[in-house]
Amino acid sequence: MVVASKGFSSFIDFKDKPPKRCLDIGTGLGLWVLSSARTWPESTFVGLDMVNIQPPLQVLESEMADRVEWVHTNILRNKLPFDDDEFDHVHMQCVALGIPENKWHDVFEEIRRVMKPGATIELLEEDAIFPILPRWYTNPLRAHARGPSTIYPGAVQQPPSYPSSFVTSELAHEHELLETLYHDVWSNRFINPTPSSCIPGYFGAFFDRVLAPPVLNFFTPPLAPFAPLPGVIKGGGSTHTLLRPSSSNGSSDFSRESVSSLLTPLNTENMPDPSLTHSPTSTQPTSAGSVKSSLSPTPSLTSLHQEQRTNATTPNTEHSNGSTTNGRAPPVRRDSGAASVQSTTDSHDSNGSTGAKVGRRPSVLLSSAAESTSLGGAHAVSLIPTDSLEDQEEQSRFMHLYRAVTFVLSTKEAMWEELAARVAARDPELRRFGWGEEDYTPHASRARFETAVDQYQSDMRGRISLWHSLVKNGWELPPRDPLGKTEIVEEMRLREDILASHRLAVEDTNEPDVPCRKVRLIVGIKDSNS
Repeated sequence: MVVASKGFSSFIDFKDKPPKRCLDIGTGLGLWVLSSARTWPESTFVGLDMVNIQPPLQVLESEMADRVEWVHTNILRNKLPFDDDEFDHVHMQCVALGIPENKWHDVFEEIRRVMKPGATIELLEEDAIFPILPRWYTNPLRAHARGPSTIYPGAVQQPPSYPSSFVTSELAHEHELLETLYHDVWSNRFINPTPSSCIPGYFGAFFDRVLAPPVLNFFTPPLAPFAPLPGVIKGGGSTHTLLRPSSSNGSSDFSRESVSSLLTPLNTENMPDPSLTHSPTSTQPTSAGSVKSSLSPTPSLTSLHQEQRTNATTPNTEHSNGSTTNGRAPPVRRDSGAASVQSTTDSHDSNGSTGAKVGRRPSVLLSSAAESTSLGGAHAVSLIPTDSLEDQEEQSRFMHLYRAVTFVLSTKEAMWEELAARVAARDPELRRFGWGEEDYTPHASRARFETAVDQYQSDMRGRISLWHSLVKNGWELPPRDPLGKTEIVEEMRLREDILASHRLAVEDTNEPDVPCRKVRLIVGIKDSNS
Protein backbone atom coordinates (compact mmCIF):
# COMPACT_ATOMS: atom_id res chain seq x y z
CA MET A 1 0.00 0.00 0.00
CA VAL A 2 2.86 2.38 0.81
CA VAL A 3 4.52 1.63 -2.51
CA ALA A 4 1.28 2.01 -4.43
CA SER A 5 0.58 5.36 -2.77
CA LYS A 6 3.84 6.63 -4.20
CA GLY A 7 2.31 6.39 -7.65
CA PHE A 8 5.08 4.36 -9.28
CA SER A 9 7.20 1.28 -8.72
CA SER A 10 10.03 2.75 -6.68
CA PHE A 11 10.57 5.29 -3.92
CA ILE A 12 13.60 6.45 -5.89
CA ASP A 13 12.84 9.03 -8.55
CA PHE A 14 14.70 7.82 -11.63
CA LYS A 15 13.06 10.58 -13.68
CA ASP A 16 13.39 9.68 -17.36
CA LYS A 17 16.21 7.15 -16.84
CA PRO A 18 14.78 4.02 -15.19
CA PRO A 19 17.19 1.19 -14.34
CA LYS A 20 17.91 -1.14 -17.24
CA ARG A 21 18.18 -4.40 -15.28
CA CYS A 22 16.41 -5.01 -11.98
CA LEU A 23 16.51 -7.76 -9.34
CA ASP A 24 13.60 -8.41 -6.98
CA ILE A 25 14.71 -10.55 -4.01
CA GLY A 26 11.86 -12.40 -2.32
CA THR A 27 9.57 -11.72 -5.25
CA GLY A 28 6.76 -14.00 -4.02
CA LEU A 29 3.98 -13.79 -6.59
CA GLY A 30 6.10 -11.44 -8.66
CA LEU A 31 3.78 -8.49 -8.18
CA TRP A 32 6.54 -5.87 -8.00
CA VAL A 33 8.23 -7.30 -11.10
CA LEU A 34 5.04 -7.30 -13.16
CA SER A 35 4.03 -3.83 -12.02
CA SER A 36 7.48 -2.39 -12.68
CA ALA A 37 7.72 -4.11 -16.05
CA ARG A 38 4.67 -2.10 -17.14
CA THR A 39 6.07 1.11 -15.71
CA TRP A 40 9.53 0.65 -17.23
CA PRO A 41 8.95 -0.90 -20.69
CA GLU A 42 12.64 -0.78 -21.62
CA SER A 43 13.89 -2.59 -18.48
CA THR A 44 14.51 -6.30 -17.82
CA PHE A 45 13.65 -8.02 -14.55
CA VAL A 46 14.65 -11.03 -12.49
CA GLY A 47 12.32 -12.16 -9.71
CA LEU A 48 14.10 -14.38 -7.16
CA ASP A 49 12.39 -16.54 -4.58
CA MET A 50 12.74 -19.88 -2.81
CA VAL A 51 9.51 -21.31 -4.20
CA ASN A 52 7.95 -21.42 -7.66
CA ILE A 53 4.68 -19.58 -7.11
CA GLN A 54 5.05 -16.90 -9.80
CA PRO A 55 2.74 -16.82 -12.84
CA PRO A 56 4.11 -18.83 -15.78
CA LEU A 57 5.74 -16.60 -18.37
CA GLN A 58 3.54 -18.03 -21.11
CA VAL A 59 0.46 -16.44 -19.55
CA LEU A 60 2.04 -12.98 -19.71
CA GLU A 61 1.98 -10.66 -22.67
CA SER A 62 4.80 -11.70 -24.99
CA GLU A 63 6.41 -8.27 -24.79
CA MET A 64 6.54 -8.50 -20.98
CA ALA A 65 7.49 -12.18 -20.86
CA ASP A 66 10.58 -11.45 -22.95
CA ARG A 67 11.81 -9.09 -20.24
CA VAL A 68 10.97 -11.16 -17.15
CA GLU A 69 12.78 -14.14 -15.62
CA TRP A 70 11.97 -16.19 -12.50
CA VAL A 71 14.87 -17.68 -10.53
CA HIS A 72 14.55 -20.00 -7.53
CA THR A 73 17.23 -20.39 -4.87
CA ASN A 74 17.83 -20.05 -1.13
CA ILE A 75 19.93 -16.95 -0.55
CA LEU A 76 20.82 -18.12 2.95
CA ARG A 77 22.55 -21.23 1.61
CA ASN A 78 23.64 -20.37 -1.92
CA LYS A 79 25.45 -17.61 -3.72
CA LEU A 80 23.30 -15.49 -5.98
CA PRO A 81 23.38 -17.11 -9.46
CA PHE A 82 24.34 -13.90 -11.21
CA ASP A 83 27.50 -12.27 -12.53
CA ASP A 84 29.34 -9.51 -10.73
CA ASP A 85 28.09 -5.99 -11.48
CA GLU A 86 24.95 -7.24 -13.28
CA PHE A 87 22.04 -5.19 -11.89
CA ASP A 88 21.22 -1.48 -11.93
CA HIS A 89 18.56 -1.71 -9.21
CA VAL A 90 17.68 -4.16 -6.42
CA HIS A 91 14.31 -4.30 -4.69
CA MET A 92 13.59 -6.18 -1.44
CA GLN A 93 10.29 -6.23 0.42
CA CYS A 94 9.13 -8.22 3.46
CA VAL A 95 12.03 -10.68 3.54
CA ALA A 96 13.72 -9.59 6.78
CA LEU A 97 11.65 -11.90 8.99
CA GLY A 98 13.13 -14.86 7.13
CA ILE A 99 16.76 -13.86 7.65
CA PRO A 100 18.61 -14.64 10.92
CA GLU A 101 20.69 -11.79 12.27
CA ASN A 102 23.97 -13.62 11.71
CA LYS A 103 23.16 -13.90 7.99
CA TRP A 104 22.70 -10.23 7.15
CA HIS A 105 26.42 -9.70 6.48
CA ASP A 106 26.53 -12.50 3.90
CA VAL A 107 23.23 -11.46 2.29
CA PHE A 108 24.22 -7.83 1.80
CA GLU A 109 27.70 -8.81 0.63
CA GLU A 110 26.20 -10.99 -2.12
CA ILE A 111 23.70 -8.32 -3.12
CA ARG A 112 26.45 -5.74 -3.35
CA ARG A 113 28.52 -8.09 -5.53
CA VAL A 114 25.84 -8.38 -8.22
CA MET A 115 25.13 -4.63 -8.26
CA LYS A 116 26.81 -2.37 -10.80
CA PRO A 117 28.82 0.56 -9.48
CA GLY A 118 26.30 3.35 -8.97
CA ALA A 119 23.37 0.89 -8.76
CA THR A 120 20.54 1.58 -6.32
CA ILE A 121 18.90 -0.64 -3.69
CA GLU A 122 15.69 -0.18 -1.72
CA LEU A 123 14.22 -2.21 1.14
CA LEU A 124 10.72 -2.00 2.54
CA GLU A 125 10.34 -4.08 5.71
CA GLU A 126 7.86 -4.37 8.55
CA ASP A 127 8.12 -5.56 12.13
CA ALA A 128 6.45 -8.66 13.52
CA ILE A 129 3.60 -7.31 15.65
CA PHE A 130 1.06 -9.46 17.47
CA PRO A 131 -2.20 -7.46 17.46
CA ILE A 132 -3.77 -7.59 20.90
CA LEU A 133 -7.46 -7.45 21.70
CA PRO A 134 -8.08 -5.41 24.85
CA ARG A 135 -10.22 -6.62 27.71
CA TRP A 136 -12.95 -4.12 26.92
CA TYR A 137 -13.56 -6.12 23.75
CA THR A 138 -12.99 -9.72 24.81
CA ASN A 139 -14.68 -9.64 28.23
CA PRO A 140 -18.17 -8.99 26.83
CA LEU A 141 -17.64 -11.73 24.25
CA ARG A 142 -16.80 -14.27 26.93
CA ALA A 143 -19.71 -13.15 29.10
CA HIS A 144 -22.19 -14.08 26.37
CA ALA A 145 -22.68 -17.69 25.42
CA ARG A 146 -23.09 -16.90 21.73
CA GLY A 147 -19.68 -15.22 21.60
CA PRO A 148 -18.46 -13.09 18.69
CA SER A 149 -20.65 -14.87 16.14
CA THR A 150 -23.29 -12.22 16.76
CA ILE A 151 -21.45 -9.09 15.73
CA TYR A 152 -20.55 -9.69 12.10
CA PRO A 153 -22.20 -11.48 9.18
CA GLY A 154 -21.37 -15.05 8.30
CA ALA A 155 -19.45 -15.80 11.48
CA VAL A 156 -19.11 -19.24 12.97
CA GLN A 157 -19.79 -19.68 16.66
CA GLN A 158 -16.59 -20.74 18.42
CA PRO A 159 -16.19 -22.56 21.75
CA PRO A 160 -14.29 -20.80 24.54
CA SER A 161 -10.51 -21.04 24.33
CA TYR A 162 -10.11 -22.49 27.82
CA PRO A 163 -12.17 -24.61 30.19
CA SER A 164 -14.45 -22.67 32.48
CA SER A 165 -12.26 -23.52 35.47
CA PHE A 166 -9.37 -21.52 34.01
CA VAL A 167 -9.43 -17.82 34.88
CA THR A 168 -8.03 -15.85 31.94
CA SER A 169 -8.24 -12.60 33.90
CA GLU A 170 -4.88 -13.53 35.40
CA LEU A 171 -3.31 -13.16 31.96
CA ALA A 172 -2.19 -9.88 30.45
CA HIS A 173 -4.85 -10.36 27.77
CA GLU A 174 -7.08 -13.12 26.43
CA HIS A 175 -4.60 -14.43 23.85
CA GLU A 176 -1.35 -14.13 25.79
CA LEU A 177 -0.40 -17.76 25.08
CA LEU A 178 -0.36 -17.19 21.32
CA GLU A 179 1.55 -13.94 21.74
CA THR A 180 4.20 -15.78 23.81
CA LEU A 181 4.54 -18.50 21.18
CA TYR A 182 4.69 -15.89 18.41
CA HIS A 183 7.64 -14.17 20.08
CA ASP A 184 9.32 -17.55 20.59
CA VAL A 185 9.12 -18.21 16.85
CA TRP A 186 11.53 -15.34 16.21
CA SER A 187 13.82 -15.50 19.23
CA ASN A 188 14.48 -19.25 18.90
CA ARG A 189 15.37 -18.81 15.23
CA PHE A 190 17.70 -15.89 15.92
CA ILE A 191 15.51 -13.57 13.85
CA ASN A 192 15.05 -10.01 15.03
CA PRO A 193 11.27 -9.37 15.09
CA THR A 194 11.90 -5.62 14.71
CA PRO A 195 14.01 -5.34 11.55
CA SER A 196 13.14 -1.65 11.44
CA SER A 197 15.66 -1.17 14.26
CA CYS A 198 18.45 -3.54 13.24
CA ILE A 199 18.65 -3.39 9.43
CA PRO A 200 19.93 0.20 9.11
CA GLY A 201 23.15 -0.75 10.90
CA TYR A 202 23.88 -3.70 8.61
CA PHE A 203 22.73 -1.83 5.52
CA GLY A 204 24.98 1.17 6.15
CA ALA A 205 28.07 -1.05 6.29
CA PHE A 206 27.67 -2.06 2.63
CA PHE A 207 25.99 0.84 0.84
CA ASP A 208 26.53 4.57 0.52
CA ARG A 209 24.30 7.64 0.56
CA VAL A 210 21.80 5.79 2.74
CA LEU A 211 18.38 7.36 3.26
CA ALA A 212 16.18 5.97 6.02
CA PRO A 213 13.04 7.89 7.02
CA PRO A 214 11.66 7.25 10.52
CA VAL A 215 9.50 4.16 10.99
CA LEU A 216 5.98 4.58 9.65
CA ASN A 217 3.31 3.57 12.18
CA PHE A 218 -0.19 2.43 11.23
CA PHE A 219 -2.35 2.56 14.34
CA THR A 220 -5.03 0.09 15.32
CA PRO A 221 -8.39 1.18 13.86
CA PRO A 222 -11.27 2.38 16.03
CA LEU A 223 -14.19 0.13 16.82
CA ALA A 224 -16.24 -0.19 13.64
CA PRO A 225 -20.03 -0.02 13.56
CA PHE A 226 -21.61 -3.38 14.19
CA ALA A 227 -23.18 -5.22 11.29
CA PRO A 228 -26.83 -4.18 10.80
CA LEU A 229 -29.39 -6.59 12.16
CA PRO A 230 -31.74 -8.02 9.55
CA GLY A 231 -35.40 -7.36 10.07
CA VAL A 232 -35.43 -4.87 12.96
CA ILE A 233 -38.57 -2.73 12.96
CA LYS A 234 -37.78 0.92 13.49
CA GLY A 235 -39.95 3.87 12.61
CA GLY A 236 -42.69 1.68 11.21
CA GLY A 237 -40.61 0.13 8.43
CA SER A 238 -38.22 -2.73 7.79
CA THR A 239 -34.70 -1.48 8.40
CA HIS A 240 -31.42 -2.46 9.96
CA THR A 241 -30.33 -1.26 13.37
CA LEU A 242 -26.73 -0.07 13.34
CA LEU A 243 -24.94 0.42 16.64
CA ARG A 244 -21.96 2.70 16.40
CA PRO A 245 -18.89 2.81 18.65
CA SER A 246 -18.18 5.49 21.20
CA SER A 247 -17.09 8.86 19.94
CA SER A 248 -13.87 10.39 21.20
CA ASN A 249 -15.63 12.08 24.10
CA GLY A 250 -16.74 8.68 25.39
CA SER A 251 -20.42 8.97 24.50
CA SER A 252 -22.18 6.38 22.37
CA ASP A 253 -23.80 7.47 19.14
CA PHE A 254 -26.50 4.87 19.75
CA SER A 255 -28.47 5.99 22.78
CA ARG A 256 -28.96 3.61 25.69
CA GLU A 257 -32.69 4.38 25.62
CA SER A 258 -33.09 3.23 22.03
CA VAL A 259 -31.09 0.08 22.80
CA SER A 260 -33.19 -0.65 25.87
CA SER A 261 -36.37 -0.50 23.83
CA LEU A 262 -35.06 -3.42 21.81
CA LEU A 263 -33.90 -5.30 24.88
CA THR A 264 -37.26 -5.55 26.62
CA PRO A 265 -38.90 -8.85 25.61
CA LEU A 266 -42.30 -7.73 26.93
CA ASN A 267 -42.32 -4.70 24.65
CA THR A 268 -43.46 -6.69 21.62
CA GLU A 269 -44.33 -3.57 19.70
CA ASN A 270 -40.63 -2.78 19.32
CA MET A 271 -39.51 -6.34 18.74
CA PRO A 272 -38.47 -7.35 15.21
CA ASP A 273 -40.42 -9.69 13.04
CA PRO A 274 -38.10 -12.66 12.35
CA SER A 275 -39.81 -13.25 9.01
CA LEU A 276 -38.60 -9.94 7.62
CA THR A 277 -35.91 -10.33 5.00
CA HIS A 278 -32.52 -8.72 4.82
CA SER A 279 -32.57 -5.28 3.22
CA PRO A 280 -29.07 -3.80 3.08
CA THR A 281 -30.07 -0.80 1.03
CA SER A 282 -32.05 0.69 3.88
CA THR A 283 -28.96 1.80 5.76
CA GLN A 284 -26.70 2.30 2.77
CA PRO A 285 -26.18 5.66 1.05
CA THR A 286 -27.92 6.79 -2.07
CA SER A 287 -24.61 6.86 -3.97
CA ALA A 288 -22.74 3.60 -4.48
CA GLY A 289 -19.52 3.00 -2.63
CA SER A 290 -20.12 5.52 0.15
CA VAL A 291 -21.45 4.64 3.58
CA LYS A 292 -22.24 7.10 6.34
CA SER A 293 -20.06 6.18 9.31
CA SER A 294 -19.04 7.51 12.69
CA LEU A 295 -15.46 6.66 11.77
CA SER A 296 -13.45 9.74 10.92
CA PRO A 297 -11.12 10.09 7.93
CA THR A 298 -7.38 9.70 8.38
CA PRO A 299 -6.00 12.92 9.88
CA SER A 300 -3.76 15.06 7.75
CA LEU A 301 -0.04 14.36 7.80
CA THR A 302 0.82 17.47 5.81
CA SER A 303 1.50 19.72 8.79
CA LEU A 304 3.58 16.98 10.41
CA HIS A 305 5.50 16.44 7.21
CA GLN A 306 6.21 20.15 6.82
CA GLU A 307 7.31 20.39 10.44
CA GLN A 308 9.74 17.54 9.98
CA ARG A 309 11.12 18.97 6.74
CA THR A 310 11.66 22.32 8.43
CA ASN A 311 13.35 20.88 11.50
CA ALA A 312 15.43 18.48 9.42
CA THR A 313 17.74 21.33 8.44
CA THR A 314 18.98 21.48 12.01
CA PRO A 315 22.55 20.08 11.95
CA ASN A 316 22.25 18.05 15.16
CA THR A 317 19.35 15.87 16.26
CA GLU A 318 19.12 14.59 19.81
CA HIS A 319 18.38 10.89 20.13
CA SER A 320 16.91 8.90 22.96
CA ASN A 321 20.36 8.13 24.37
CA GLY A 322 21.28 11.80 24.48
CA SER A 323 23.64 11.68 21.49
CA THR A 324 23.31 13.73 18.34
CA THR A 325 23.80 12.67 14.75
CA ASN A 326 24.62 15.08 11.99
CA GLY A 327 22.06 15.27 9.18
CA ARG A 328 19.36 13.18 10.80
CA ALA A 329 15.84 14.49 10.71
CA PRO A 330 13.98 14.97 13.99
CA PRO A 331 11.05 12.59 13.80
CA VAL A 332 7.47 13.64 14.22
CA ARG A 333 6.19 13.15 17.74
CA ARG A 334 2.74 11.76 18.37
CA ASP A 335 0.54 13.63 20.83
CA SER A 336 -3.05 12.52 20.96
CA GLY A 337 -4.04 15.80 22.56
CA ALA A 338 -2.17 18.17 20.25
CA ALA A 339 -4.46 20.47 18.33
CA SER A 340 -2.07 20.56 15.39
CA VAL A 341 -2.58 16.88 14.65
CA GLN A 342 -6.30 16.67 15.25
CA SER A 343 -8.85 16.65 12.49
CA THR A 344 -12.57 17.02 12.81
CA THR A 345 -15.35 14.84 11.55
CA ASP A 346 -19.06 14.73 11.85
CA SER A 347 -20.42 12.46 14.52
CA HIS A 348 -23.69 10.70 13.79
CA ASP A 349 -26.61 9.78 15.94
CA SER A 350 -28.54 6.53 15.64
CA ASN A 351 -30.48 7.90 12.71
CA GLY A 352 -27.36 8.91 10.81
CA SER A 353 -27.86 12.65 11.31
CA THR A 354 -24.87 14.88 11.77
CA GLY A 355 -24.01 16.12 15.23
CA ALA A 356 -21.16 18.07 16.80
CA LYS A 357 -17.67 17.71 15.42
CA VAL A 358 -15.15 15.87 17.49
CA GLY A 359 -11.34 15.58 17.32
CA ARG A 360 -9.69 12.34 16.26
CA ARG A 361 -6.33 10.80 16.97
CA PRO A 362 -3.83 10.43 14.14
CA SER A 363 -3.85 7.05 12.41
CA VAL A 364 -0.56 7.17 10.47
CA LEU A 365 2.54 8.84 11.87
CA LEU A 366 6.30 8.77 11.63
CA SER A 367 7.99 7.52 14.78
CA SER A 368 9.41 9.82 17.43
CA ALA A 369 13.13 10.12 18.08
CA ALA A 370 12.73 7.85 21.08
CA GLU A 371 11.34 5.10 18.84
CA SER A 372 13.58 5.27 15.77
CA THR A 373 16.37 7.28 14.25
CA SER A 374 16.50 8.49 10.66
CA LEU A 375 19.23 8.99 8.10
CA GLY A 376 19.27 11.64 5.41
CA GLY A 377 17.31 14.51 6.92
CA ALA A 378 14.57 16.15 4.86
CA HIS A 379 15.55 14.24 1.72
CA ALA A 380 14.84 10.96 3.49
CA VAL A 381 11.52 12.16 4.90
CA SER A 382 10.41 13.25 1.43
CA LEU A 383 10.59 9.63 0.28
CA ILE A 384 7.45 8.83 2.33
CA PRO A 385 4.34 9.73 0.28
CA THR A 386 2.57 11.51 3.12
CA ASP A 387 0.21 13.39 0.81
CA SER A 388 -1.05 10.11 -0.66
CA LEU A 389 -1.21 8.35 2.68
CA GLU A 390 -3.35 11.06 4.20
CA ASP A 391 -5.87 10.56 1.39
CA GLN A 392 -6.38 6.92 2.32
CA GLU A 393 -9.91 6.10 3.43
CA GLU A 394 -10.53 5.32 7.08
CA GLN A 395 -11.22 1.67 6.28
CA SER A 396 -7.60 1.27 5.15
CA ARG A 397 -6.73 1.04 8.85
CA PHE A 398 -8.84 -2.08 9.11
CA MET A 399 -6.90 -3.52 6.17
CA HIS A 400 -3.63 -2.92 8.02
CA LEU A 401 -4.99 -4.79 11.03
CA TYR A 402 -6.16 -7.57 8.71
CA ARG A 403 -2.66 -7.79 7.24
CA ALA A 404 -1.06 -8.04 10.68
CA VAL A 405 -3.48 -10.75 11.83
CA THR A 406 -3.03 -12.86 8.69
CA PHE A 407 0.72 -12.64 9.19
CA VAL A 408 0.34 -14.01 12.72
CA LEU A 409 -1.87 -16.83 11.47
CA SER A 410 0.67 -17.67 8.76
CA THR A 411 3.10 -18.71 11.53
CA LYS A 412 0.60 -21.15 13.04
CA GLU A 413 2.70 -24.29 12.50
CA ALA A 414 5.85 -22.55 13.72
CA MET A 415 3.98 -21.53 16.89
CA TRP A 416 2.86 -25.12 17.34
CA GLU A 417 6.50 -26.27 17.12
CA GLU A 418 7.33 -23.90 19.96
CA LEU A 419 4.41 -25.17 22.04
CA ALA A 420 5.29 -28.83 21.31
CA ALA A 421 8.82 -28.20 22.57
CA ARG A 422 7.42 -26.71 25.77
CA VAL A 423 5.06 -29.63 26.23
CA ALA A 424 7.87 -32.16 25.70
CA ALA A 425 9.94 -30.34 28.32
CA ARG A 426 6.90 -30.20 30.63
CA ASP A 427 7.31 -26.47 30.95
CA PRO A 428 5.56 -25.44 34.20
CA GLU A 429 4.90 -22.01 32.66
CA LEU A 430 2.08 -23.60 30.66
CA ARG A 431 0.07 -23.93 33.86
CA ARG A 432 -0.49 -20.18 33.63
CA PHE A 433 -2.46 -20.93 30.48
CA GLY A 434 -4.58 -23.67 32.02
CA TRP A 435 -2.45 -26.76 31.42
CA GLY A 436 -3.09 -29.63 33.79
CA GLU A 437 -1.30 -32.97 34.08
CA GLU A 438 -3.58 -34.49 31.47
CA ASP A 439 -2.66 -31.78 28.94
CA TYR A 440 1.07 -32.53 28.71
CA THR A 441 0.59 -34.81 25.72
CA PRO A 442 0.92 -33.87 22.02
CA HIS A 443 -2.71 -34.76 21.29
CA ALA A 444 -4.24 -32.82 24.18
CA SER A 445 -1.94 -29.83 23.69
CA ARG A 446 -2.64 -29.71 19.96
CA ALA A 447 -6.38 -29.66 20.67
CA ARG A 448 -5.97 -26.75 23.10
CA PHE A 449 -3.71 -24.95 20.63
CA GLU A 450 -6.20 -25.34 17.75
CA THR A 451 -8.98 -24.00 19.94
CA ALA A 452 -6.88 -20.99 20.97
CA VAL A 453 -6.00 -20.19 17.35
CA ASP A 454 -9.62 -20.56 16.23
CA GLN A 455 -10.76 -18.26 19.04
CA TYR A 456 -8.15 -15.62 18.17
CA GLN A 457 -9.11 -15.76 14.50
CA SER A 458 -12.80 -15.51 15.34
CA ASP A 459 -12.33 -12.63 17.77
CA MET A 460 -10.15 -10.76 15.32
CA ARG A 461 -12.60 -11.33 12.48
CA GLY A 462 -15.18 -9.45 14.46
CA ARG A 463 -12.74 -6.69 15.44
CA ILE A 464 -11.58 -6.18 11.85
CA SER A 465 -15.19 -6.01 10.60
CA LEU A 466 -14.20 -6.79 7.04
CA TRP A 467 -17.81 -6.35 5.96
CA HIS A 468 -17.52 -2.67 6.90
CA SER A 469 -14.56 -2.08 4.59
CA LEU A 470 -16.21 -3.98 1.75
CA VAL A 471 -19.44 -1.98 2.01
CA LYS A 472 -17.47 1.26 2.16
CA ASN A 473 -15.90 0.26 -1.15
CA GLY A 474 -19.21 -0.40 -2.85
CA TRP A 475 -19.83 -4.09 -2.09
CA GLU A 476 -23.22 -5.27 -0.94
CA LEU A 477 -23.62 -6.20 2.70
CA PRO A 478 -23.33 -9.99 3.09
CA PRO A 479 -26.82 -11.44 3.67
CA ARG A 480 -27.82 -12.98 6.95
CA ASP A 481 -30.71 -15.27 7.76
CA PRO A 482 -33.54 -13.69 9.75
CA LEU A 483 -33.04 -13.92 13.52
CA GLY A 484 -35.53 -15.01 16.12
CA LYS A 485 -36.62 -12.65 18.87
CA THR A 486 -34.43 -14.37 21.45
CA GLU A 487 -31.43 -14.12 19.14
CA ILE A 488 -32.08 -10.44 18.53
CA VAL A 489 -32.30 -9.75 22.27
CA GLU A 490 -29.08 -11.64 23.00
CA GLU A 491 -27.26 -9.93 20.17
CA MET A 492 -28.36 -6.48 21.22
CA ARG A 493 -27.29 -7.16 24.80
CA LEU A 494 -23.86 -8.25 23.61
CA ARG A 495 -23.50 -5.14 21.50
CA GLU A 496 -24.59 -2.89 24.33
CA ASP A 497 -22.08 -4.53 26.66
CA ILE A 498 -19.28 -4.00 24.16
CA LEU A 499 -20.24 -0.36 23.72
CA ALA A 500 -20.47 0.19 27.48
CA SER A 501 -17.08 -1.44 27.98
CA HIS A 502 -15.68 0.65 25.15
CA ARG A 503 -16.99 3.86 26.69
CA LEU A 504 -15.12 3.10 29.90
CA ALA A 505 -11.95 2.36 27.95
CA VAL A 506 -12.21 5.64 26.04
CA GLU A 507 -12.57 7.51 29.30
CA ASP A 508 -9.51 5.73 30.66
CA THR A 509 -6.55 7.86 29.61
CA ASN A 510 -4.19 4.96 30.31
CA GLU A 511 -5.41 2.97 27.32
CA PRO A 512 -2.47 2.98 24.87
CA ASP A 513 -2.74 4.03 21.25
CA VAL A 514 -0.72 1.21 19.72
CA PRO A 515 0.29 0.52 16.11
CA CYS A 516 -0.81 -2.67 14.39
CA ARG A 517 1.93 -2.30 11.76
CA LYS A 518 5.35 -0.68 11.61
CA VAL A 519 7.01 -0.22 8.23
CA ARG A 520 10.49 1.05 7.41
CA LEU A 521 12.01 2.17 4.12
CA ILE A 522 15.77 2.21 3.45
CA VAL A 523 17.48 3.14 0.18
CA GLY A 524 21.14 3.26 -0.78
CA ILE A 525 23.70 3.18 -3.58
CA LYS A 526 26.73 1.09 -4.39
CA ASP A 527 29.49 3.65 -4.62
CA SER A 528 30.80 3.90 -8.18
CA ASN A 529 34.32 4.33 -6.81
CA SER A 530 34.32 1.00 -4.99
